[in-house]
Amino acid sequence: MRVGILTYHNTLNFGALMQCYALYKACFNLGAEVEVIDYRNWVIKNNVKPISMITRRGKEKVNIKSIIKLLCAYPMIKSKKASFEKFIKKNIRLSEKVYDTREEILNDPPEYDKYIIGSDQVWNYNINGMDTTYLMDFVKDESRIFSFSSSFGLEAIDKDKEKVYSKLLARIPEISVREQQGSKIIHDLTGKDAKVLCDPVFLIPKEEWISLINTSNRSKNSNICTYFLNYNTKEQFEREYNKKTDLKRYKNVKLAGGIIFKDFIDRNIMVKIFVGPLDYLKSIYDARYIFTDSFHATVFSILFEKNFVVFLSGNKGRDSRIINLLKLFNMENRIYNGSLSNLDERIDTERNKKICEEIRNEAIEYLKKNISK
Repeated sequence: MRVGILTYHNTLNFGALMQCYALYKACFNLGAEVEVIDYRNWVIKNNVKPISMITRRGKEKVNIKSIIKLLCAYPMIKSKKASFEKFIKKNIRLSEKVYDTREEILNDPPEYDKYIIGSDQVWNYNINGMDTTYLMDFVKDESRIFSFSSSFGLEAIDKDKEKVYSKLLARIPEISVREQQGSKIIHDLTGKDAKVLCDPVFLIPKEEWISLINTSNRSKNSNICTYFLNYNTKEQFEREYNKKTDLKRYKNVKLAGGIIFKDFIDRNIMVKIFVGPLDYLKSIYDARYIFTDSFHATVFSILFEKNFVVFLSGNKGRDSRIINLLKLFNMENRIYNGSLSNLDERIDTERNKKICEEIRNEAIEYLKKNISK
C-alpha cells in the first residue's frame, strides 16, 4: 500500500518535524510504503529564509539592526537548517518529485493508494496563507483521503473562508483532528463527527524517542529548559524566574524566545535556538524543569516524565490544544497560575504511561483501519 503524507516538513520548527517523523514512522511500522510529499508552501518557504527569521517572519522592518542580527546569526541559521535536512535525509523518505509551487502539484499530482493530511496546524490559514493544497484538493479520488490528527489552531473559521472549508472538508471521508475545538469546527461546517486523536508524537513510545538521543554525555537534572514562542509568556516566566532564586542554580537552556546579546555571554545561560532536532529532544530530556508555551515541548515533557509549567498565550485557538492535552492527562495544575508554586507537585507517571498507551493504541488502530481500507 503506497501512502503519501502531506504535512509541514520543510520548516525549522522542532515540533513540526517531530510530528512528521512520528506519523511517517508509525505508517512505516504498519507495513505501508510511505513517503512525505515534498510540497513547499510559499509562506513556510519564505519564513525559513534567514532575513524572515531575523525580522520575526517579516513583522519587523529590515533596518541596520536587523541586518547586523542577520550577519551574526546567519552561520547558526545555516547550521540549524543543515541539521534539519540531515535528520530528514536519514529518517524520512520524501517524494522523488519536489513540488515548489501549488501549480506544480495541481498539474502533476503524486499518485498514492492513500493520502494522509496531518498532523499539525495544516488547516490554519494564518500559517499557510489559505493554501487549499492542505485540504487535498489536488486529489481527484476523495475516497483515498483521510486526515490524521489535523489541527486548525483557531477558535473558529473566518466567515469569508467558511464556504471553501466546508466544501473541501466535506470531500474527506474520514476526518480526525487533534483538538475538541477542531471537532466542533468540522461539525459546524460539515455536520460530520470528527474523531479526536492524539498528536503523532505519542505514536512513538518514550524509549524509542530516547534511542534517537546521544545520552552518553548527559547532564541529568543540572539544567532548566525554556522554550517560548510568545513574547508575553516569556516575560511572565522571566518575572517569576527573577523572584525564584533557587532556580538560578541551574543553567537555563534557551531553545527559543527573545534571545538577546547578553544571553550569549551569560555563564548561566546556554543558547540553543539554532540547534538541530535531536539537540532539542536532548535538551528537554536532560532538564530538571521545563518552562514553555509550546504544545510539542509540553508533549515531550509528559513523555519524558518531567516537571514542567505551561504558560498560556491568551489566544484561545492556540491555547486550546495545550488545555485539551493537559485535561486528558489530568494535569491542568501544570498551567501557570500567577506563581511557580506548582513546580514540584508530584506527577503520577504510572497513570500517564497508561494514558499514553491507550491513546497510542487508539490512534494506531485508526491508522491501520484507514490505510488498509
